[in-house]
Amino acid sequence: MKKLIGNLIYGQSGGPTAVINTSAYGLFKEAFKHKDIINKAYAMHYGIEGLLKEDIFEVKDTPELKKLMNNPGSYFGATRYKVTKDEDFKRVLEIFKKYNIKYFFYNGGNDSMDTIDKISKYFKEHNYECRCIGIPKTVDNDLILTDHSIGFPTCAKYTINTISEIYYDDLSYSKGRVNIVECMGRNAGWVTASAKLCELSGAMVDLIYVPEVIFDLESFLNKVKEIYDKKKRCLVVISEGIKDKNDNYIFESREKNDAFNHVQLGGAAIRLASIVTERLNIKTRYIELSLPERASTMIISKTDRDEALKLSKYALNHAINGLDDQMIIIERISDHPYKIRFTHKPLSLISNEIKFLDKKYYINEKEGSINPSYIDYCLPLIKGNVNSLNDLGLIDFLFK
Repeated sequence: MKKLIGNLIYGQSGGPTAVINTSAYGLFKEAFKHKDIINKAYAMHYGIEGLLKEDIFEVKDTPELKKLMNNPGSYFGATRYKVTKDEDFKRVLEIFKKYNIKYFFYNGGNDSMDTIDKISKYFKEHNYECRCIGIPKTVDNDLILTDHSIGFPTCAKYTINTISEIYYDDLSYSKGRVNIVECMGRNAGWVTASAKLCELSGAMVDLIYVPEVIFDLESFLNKVKEIYDKKKRCLVVISEGIKDKNDNYIFESREKNDAFNHVQLGGAAIRLASIVTERLNIKTRYIELSLPERASTMIISKTDRDEALKLSKYALNHAINGLDDQMIIIERISDHPYKIRFTHKPLSLISNEIKFLDKKYYINEKEGSINPSYIDYCLPLIKGNVNSLNDLGLIDFLFK
């Protein structure tokens, strides 16, 4: 397979993670090692949406670039724009030709893989040679065919430690509250399930509800009352995407959907807390982890950062050697010791699919809990610590 000589472009899409910029840094640093093949490296400003406006810029190899690994959010700007119109595809091809783009890396989740897959196929239909590679990213951990998605481990680590802190705070009092913690997870409960690992630090979560299991309000209230009457406290962790028996989100905003027809979620905890207070007459507090859950770079998983760097390096080198129209995936070889390898799968197999928690293996539906087997899955992912703070005790950001 011949090595294409030209330029590279990188884009970020969908919700950010604490290590999405680490993926970017790993990709650019590896690209700079191949200047005989990759002449220039560009970034899209706000993903495909920015590309269509020709809002792109060259990324230079500077010492400061390393600080990207400390930055939360999508440093280069993300988007949820859906490419559907023929003029959009024509515009993408026009810009790629203008800037001699021969390597395209898109960093995102399910919808992002759909976008790059469609663009890759459009290029082939129009005989434009460009290697298109998906770099997996989503805190929801719902990309299929990969053991886990880059960004999920740090999100899980933040979630576990924050919920443990909530538990010990409530334990300060002889009579506590019903604390309801809401975690990210539209359709899959991987993040919420990580609350199971709180028990490793002595913190006990009483009830865990994920989208894969029908949420029954009356059953929930009965369990909360039973637990509170016994312990004088109750800690509940729920996914934002819990659903009723009709497969409807329990509490969703119907005001506006995004370009991919996703409804705005959030607010489940506050609604449940209100119902518990009203129906059970128990002091209740709601905590919506929300954006800090995906943004915090103060508690990055070393495993997550290391894999983000290595996966991007793998993506770049395999693209140079001919890989095209694929997403890089992680295959787990063993839990103890934790071993993985990188490989790849066609984008068409991954886009718009969802990886759910295995009900039989991971979920104890009767008890409203998660099985111990989930600990074996999640624990290796959160291991290792990264210091992202400067001498002032502040996060050492790469300023824009």
